[in-house]
Amino acid sequence: MPNRFILQKLLNSTLATAIVDTGDDQVGGYVADAAAAVNLRTPQQLLAAYGVEGAPQFVDVVRFEQPRLATLSQPSEAPRPWPTFPNGFLFGDSLSQVWAMSRTRYPYGSEYWRLRSDGEQKMLSRYEGVARGWLNAKQWRPPSPMVGTLARWRGTEFFADVVAETVQLTAVTADGPTGFEPVRANVWSMSVPLNETEVFERIFTAELDGVPVRIVRTSGRTAELLLLDDDPGLARTVGAGSIEPGVYEVVVDTGRLTNIRGVENQWAP
Repeated sequence: MPNRFILQKLLNSTLATAIVDTGDDQVGGYVADAAAAVNLRTPQQLLAAYGVEGAPQFVDVVRFEQPRLATLSQPSEAPRPWPTFPNGFLFGDSLSQVWAMSRTRYPYGSEYWRLRSDGEQKMLSRYEGVARGWLNAKQWRPPSPMVGTLARWRGTEFFADVVAETVQLTAVTADGPTGFEPVRANVWSMSVPLNETEVFERIFTAELDGVPVRIVRTSGRTAELLLLDDDPGLARTVGAGSIEPGVYEVVVDTGRLTNIRGVENQWAP
């Protein structure tokens, strides 16, 4: 079996709070090669590699296997009001490559780490998949069928976590499917062989006042949107807010969306 490729995501306070307080399971934006960044052991060293000055007592990161079906692309070379990576590497001597990753769900086994100023590193949580979420998080947030892996098994679609040669299927429904075990209220899980499933993801895109967006979640008549352009000017025109450098989100009435399209991406093991 080939070695796993591990990525590292630096969390700002917004992203860290979303995991700890609400159990947020989505990830995207800037990610780096974790192995090449291993010597960035203190908050000051890590922040400097991202072009940020500061020496806080700690910073938080998530380390995770490269997600299936997510895409890694070269960071934008356009001038922006935040540090960018036109050469494709973090700043300094780490030689850690950095990418802009498409929005997806954290893979099973993702680890939430805290790096302290004295060099100590401690794992605070671990993502146990769709049904169980983040260990020690204050809440569990229901997954979105518009972000992350799904699987077809025996003619039915489920949320899916691929773990080695098995797939953990999750159903969010009042009545559990036959053979599934209850995990929490209205959430059921079952592991099946990978070769019995068809793993895929669905991506829905649209336009909001002419700005390209991805729909990441819907609820009634509202939609949570991720802008597909990191231009701050475009973000201002649609009232989107920055959750991290280069990533803008906004919640709108679905009636404002035009040119809605969906695509299904299949995963070939």
